[in-house]
Amino acid sequence: MTNDTILEPLPEDQWFIESQELRAFVATVREITDSASENRTQQLAKLEPYFQELLAQQQWLPEKFAQVNPESKMGGGIGQWLLYRAKDRSLSVFSLVIPPGSTTPVHDHLAWGLIGLYKGNQEETVYRRVDSGNAAEHAHLEITEVRSLQRGDIYRLLPPDGDIHAVKTTSESESVSIHLLGNDTGCIWRHQFIPESHSVKSFRSGYSNAPCKEEEEKQHAKV
Repeated sequence: MTNDTILEPLPEDQWFIESQELRAFVATVREITDSASENRTQQLAKLEPYFQELLAQQQWLPEKFAQVNPESKMGGGIGQWLLYRAKDRSLSVFSLVIPPGSTTPVHDHLAWGLIGLYKGNQEETVYRRVDSGNAAEHAHLEITEVRSLQRGDIYRLLPPDGDIHAVKTTSESESVSIHLLGNDTGCIWRHQFIPESHSVKSFRSGYSNAPCKEEEEKQHAKV
């Protein structure tokens, strides 16, 4: 199964909130990740303190982007709110809001990234794929780690390391995590895994506040 999504560039960078803190952080991300003298591991290590600072500031994220979404494509009322997207779709920042007791599907991201917990508590189950990937719609996973996350905790994605996981809210109120990813995560086709049946399927999570291209075309066709 291949998920080589090719997305058309946008006319310009898209900002969905007005936040000097987020703009400054994205500028720092651009500066660090554009460096050819460091590998991705070194770049993420350099970015983490700046990300930690962003997570510690509790005023920049509007309440609208920390809400659950009953119409979520991920199910369980999970809200995926796009905050920033680069015009070449090589970078996105979004908030993921998971209601108490809800769990995301087991999924991958297909990009490097940093994820940090902004509000609430979570339990993350990390998986590793151990089959060859040659059999259509078949995937065999094993659990590599289960960890408890509290506000301010950060973890890295460096595919294949850490790229497949499921996240559950363990706090009494919803959890909110901030995602920095090296792709347009909500609009690419990626993978949803069902470990119990050793199966995998393509899925696209979408965003709660920004349609992907096919959805935009459908909306225009209805006008």
